[in-house]
Amino acid sequence: MILSRLKQATQTRHAALESRSILLDPLLSRTAYRNCLRRFFGYYAPLELSLLGASIWSDAGIAHPEWQKAPLLAQDLLNLGDTPDQLSHAPQCQSLPDLSTAARIFGCLYVIEGATLGGQIVTKHLNASLAITPHSGGAFFRGYGEHTGSRWKSFGKQLTAFALKSGYDDEILASANKTFETLDRWLYPVQQVGTPIHEIAYQL
Repeated sequence: MILSRLKQATQTRHAALESRSILLDPLLSRTAYRNCLRRFFGYYAPLELSLLGASIWSDAGIAHPEWQKAPLLAQDLLNLGDTPDQLSHAPQCQSLPDLSTAARIFGCLYVIEGATLGGQIVTKHLNASLAITPHSGGAFFRGYGEHTGSRWKSFGKQLTAFALKSGYDDEILASANKTFETLDRWLYPVQQVGTPIHEIAYQL
């Protein structure tokens, strides 16, 4: 099954990305969290523009407005004190995965949609450690809220059906790995020597 293959094929990159995350650090500060959201926004905003501009959504069979996360990130940053002008001039990732086929879109969305599952854990930590709720800067990680599990299962069925019909498993796998790779490089640039991981300044 394609989902099992994806989990195995992306395990190394997924683990590497999680190992560098500061989001569950007990010492996470509001400043570090805000900077982290800026990095996410700088990746998701151009990625979703690329996804929205794709001309093969009918082949993928997915309603694209449902998965947009950049508006949630913008909402969170505004709630945390950023201005619309700051958002419009925020640095954006230029090294994105190729999304020119339905198979590559599915590979990318496997990573993006899968991240909503871990976001539920982050949401609880943000509330407990920083008193941040989905209404005060934590909407992005809340994702689909109580519907996150069912939405993930629904996406998994769509992905599986597409893979069975198309036979493009290898292309899906390659795209998922490329998405993890580009996201990791963008989120975690070279750390300044001597800077605690929970207070990294992201050079924005």
